Amino acid sequence: MSLSLPFAKYTFIFQAIDSVSLPAFADPLWRSVFGLALRQLSCIADKQQCDTCMLRHQCDYAFLTTGPNSPPEKTGILKQLKNIPNPHVFSCQVQSYSSKIPANAFFSASLILIGKANDRLPAVIRAMVHAGVLGLGGRRAKFRLMEVIQTGPAPLDRLIMTNREIVSAGTPEPVTIPELPGLIRCTFQTPFLLPSNTDLAKGFNATKLIMQIIRRIASLQDIYTEIPLDADFKHLRSLAQQPEILETDLLVEPGYSYHGNKKKFTAVRGAFILNMENHTDLWPWLYLGQWLNVGKQASKGFGRYELTAMYGRHNV
Repeated sequence: MSLSLPFAKYTFIFQAIDSVSLPAFADPLWRSVFGLALRQLSCIADKQQCDTCMLRHQCDYAFLTTGPNSPPEKTGILKQLKNIPNPHVFSCQVQSYSSKIPANAFFSASLILIGKANDRLPAVIRAMVHAGVLGLGGRRAKFRLMEVIQTGPAPLDRLIMTNREIVSAGTPEPVTIPELPGLIRCTFQTPFLLPSNTDLAKGFNATKLIMQIIRRIASLQDIYTEIPLDADFKHLRSLAQQPEILETDLLVEPGYSYHGNKKKFTAVRGAFILNMENHTDLWPWLYLGQWLNVGKQASKGFGRYELTAMYGRHNV
């Protein structure tokens, strides 16, 4: 199997010009203002749809929000894809409360770029600068971008931009996968969104979750890298049925929506413990998925989970 998906997490350090208010889960808000800023900077045919625009081949907005100009043919497991996944994921800190940043104070936001999207980093930085001009929230609170740092997964703390000058950039290295633990606790840091008609009356299905993770990572690698993926998906599907859920502490919320979104979802929160013994082939997918999210609205920050190695049901 040639699972090798390079991606990098970038942290943007801002200084507030006005007092800035942020919700406890700010990723959807950041994605909204980022998309608007990127479109204003990129698009010279404002009323033209991206998929029919003759200029989309050179357009950063089209690539980062609707995918590559000529996506690969959907074969194997990718035939189940309805939409091309975006090559970016917002990944800001989730709090239990909203926050208000006073004028002149510093704050941050984080964004993950996947594969070839890292080549568009200068355009992403320009969009984040312009986002500060547009402002956040209903009051359009203004802010300025001060620094950009590559904060993970590897290498750590690499300065990318300071004083509006890009110091360093480039394609990140693939992530090193650690040793497989016997037990893992999977904690959803943001709601895992499923279609609104999902029936979880019989309990949470780890098989569907694992296959969603595999499908998402496989599609991202096939579309946004030049590294062919030769995974045996039939074998992986069989393996995904085997891990045993030992404990669950999950809350299911039907009819979930966010920030006035008219769409409805089934939201899953909480944690569960999974027995990973003898499931070495599944481990790289689950490990990488921590940065890439899973489920509906993944690029907006939903479906972010964290894995914790366990020993005898106690943290290592």
